[in-house]
Amino acid sequence: KTVTSATIVYHLVKLTQCQVLVTAPSNIAVDQLTEKIHRTGLKVVRLCAKSREAIDSPVNFLGLHNQVRNHTGCAELSKLQQLKDETGELSELDEKRYRALKRQIETELLRNADVVCSTAVSTGDPRVGRMRFRYLLVDESTQATEPECMVPIVLGTRQLILVGDHCQLGPVVMCKKAANAGLAQSLFERLVVLGIRPIRLQVQYRMHPFLSTFPSNIFYEGSLQN
Repeated sequence: KTVTSATIVYHLVKLTQCQVLVTAPSNIAVDQLTEKIHRTGLKVVRLCAKSREAIDSPVNFLGLHNQVRNHTGCAELSKLQQLKDETGELSELDEKRYRALKRQIETELLRNADVVCSTAVSTGDPRVGRMRFRYLLVDESTQATEPECMVPIVLGTRQLILVGDHCQLGPVVMCKKAANAGLAQSLFERLVVLGIRPIRLQVQYRMHPFLSTFPSNIFYEGSLQN
């Protein structure tokens, strides 16, 4: 599934010459997809919440915060960053200049990327709030609540790709009242109920054929191949 998603994103970028926004409900899912897309040779930026910038991950080097830090095109920013690292803080005037330069580089990196990857909720970040993405792919979309999916969709989406399996885990909603009122239904599932037929990946690689027989017959009309 992840390989298929990465391939879709690759061809979207190559065919349309437009940016693609890639999201998922969890950071792990976003990191896995970011890594796969990066391997295709596309220019990828991983946007994460500021609270997660210090957390180690396999795609740290693609993180916007690290790409800004390693940016070599602005000597003044590098000098201020070095001073901040050495002293711990900057003067009020230097701090103001540092933030302005940092915002400028962030905008430049985001606008020059082929693909921006982020959790669905983090696409509400002001750094991407002024951008418009015609193409959006949401991985693990059946595990995201509808409001969660709407955060990236409102950033100008004209073509939406939802990836997931509504026969597996749905959104985790702790409040039973909200779940019963409809929050536990994903956007993917709602569209299936409305009659939009999803494209199914029918070959499974994870289990012995004897084990796959049960889910194949119960959930997938006996269509799974091994």
